[in-house]
Amino acid sequence: MTSVPNHQLPSSGSKLRFWGQHSAIRRSALFMLLGLSTTFSLLSCSFFKPASSSSTGSAPKDVPTEYGASPNQNKPSTAGTVSVYDPVKGWVTVQTKPQERIDTIRWKDAAGPTGPITSDAVRLPNTITDRGAVPVIPGVPSTNPDPSSPVNRPGQYKNPVAYNIAVLLPFMSGVANTAIGNNSVSEWALQYYGGLKMALSVLDQEGIRLNVSVLDTKADTLEMYRLLRQPEIQNAQLLIGPYRRDDIRIVAEYAKRNNKPMVSPYSAVGTLTQNNPNYIQMNPSLESHCRALLNHALSEFRPEEIVIVTRNVVGEQNCLEFLRKAYEPKRAMGNAPVQEYFLPTEAYNNLNLKPYIQNKAQAAIIAPSWADETYIFYLLRAVKAAKAAGQKVVVYGMPQWVDFEHMEFDLYEQCQVRVSQVAYVDEQSPEVVNFKKEFFNQYAAIPNSEAYAGYDQMIYFGRLLANFGPKVSDNLERNQGIGLHTGFNFSRIVNNAPFGAEQYAPTQRYENRFVHILEFAGYQFKPLPAIPR
Repeated sequence: MTSVPNHQLPSSGSKLRFWGQHSAIRRSALFMLLGLSTTFSLLSCSFFKPASSSSTGSAPKDVPTEYGASPNQNKPSTAGTVSVYDPVKGWVTVQTKPQERIDTIRWKDAAGPTGPITSDAVRLPNTITDRGAVPVIPGVPSTNPDPSSPVNRPGQYKNPVAYNIAVLLPFMSGVANTAIGNNSVSEWALQYYGGLKMALSVLDQEGIRLNVSVLDTKADTLEMYRLLRQPEIQNAQLLIGPYRRDDIRIVAEYAKRNNKPMVSPYSAVGTLTQNNPNYIQMNPSLESHCRALLNHALSEFRPEEIVIVTRNVVGEQNCLEFLRKAYEPKRAMGNAPVQEYFLPTEAYNNLNLKPYIQNKAQAAIIAPSWADETYIFYLLRAVKAAKAAGQKVVVYGMPQWVDFEHMEFDLYEQCQVRVSQVAYVDEQSPEVVNFKKEFFNQYAAIPNSEAYAGYDQMIYFGRLLANFGPKVSDNLERNQGIGLHTGFNFSRIVNNAPFGAEQYAPTQRYENRFVHILEFAGYQFKPLPAIPR
């Protein structure tokens, strides 16, 4: 491992160190995410420079209004769009969605590295030098009735000592073939790192001292084993990362043996480690999505007004079991059962929901299906046909419905579609506007979901460390919070414990079960108020 010298910060501040050489990436990968065809290149080190750095072909000083331009800017952004500088075309307008696309809820293994990456070897910056105005996470939590929780209310911290954090990300330095699908693993790491770096500036201003070492896993298991022998990991009180499942398993076992809390920032799979109270899973599992859909439906509908519709598909039958499990406590208290409709064949034209929703003032359909857009189309048509005049019928679906490409969105509107979603970015929020402006000013790039995740997670765990020390896991459930794009609603997960005996079962992991419920209204998805935990 090649060490990058660390420049000492002021004694009251945090330190950020990057270990190992990091290869440059093409800037086109970043802009392809925004739908641009530009293919000019950007070194990874310049990704983390302030946008004001001068160079040939750089953006002019006048930038779009949302990034701080004067009112006389001649190409302002409009609702649903952002402006991005292309050195050939000038300022171009890019269409945006009402929320970030969430690519963590795939519930399958990511493919291995497949695409090329060309670069010259350079180094990432290894210290925090920017001390400008930075956004702060909102102070009012959505899932915790006590706004005085220290993760939501910065103040005097109980533990002023500096804690060591090791961040493990796949920057892919010196490695070819790094593309996974349409995204690059190194691009994911860079965006996450950019948000994390901004969070460290905020924590520094709050008086929270952290020594952060950033290590490149190269998305390689042999490299991961090698890194575990490094002092930056052995001396860390908190581990963040890695990205790939094989690497997560390796680090999770290390964290279990050495009693170190480990934050898994990406994977939504809950079976990567067993009996591991040090494993902290940030993205909710498929079971948590099902639980969130059912709980939201039960907040508005009686059990007999709810219908779970599934097909003879393994994923949907697993979801049916998750939904039954989530309803078990209410069933044990004598509540009426939730209706179930099983569709045995793919004869979608035979869908008939009238017997399940007729003679009811309102009804809710839960359809835990995500892989077949055609089926969802026929299902929504069947719901529309079964509805009586003036009857309220809501259809609950999965996160992937947001990205269906051939759907008739009139059906979404008429069926009052609601979906679960890990993240939602409120473009009108002052905190989000400030974050986007600061991110653009520092990196000349638009933040994506990973940047928000890096920022939110570093703020949350930095404040948690400052208040409670390294015993992070012991304080997760009592300290819920809300970030810029998602929330923190941790639960202790146990396996196969009888109802009422969960407290005696061994802890499998801690999982963030916060899930937004988005409703399609006015031809866009908007978040509904969170229900009490």
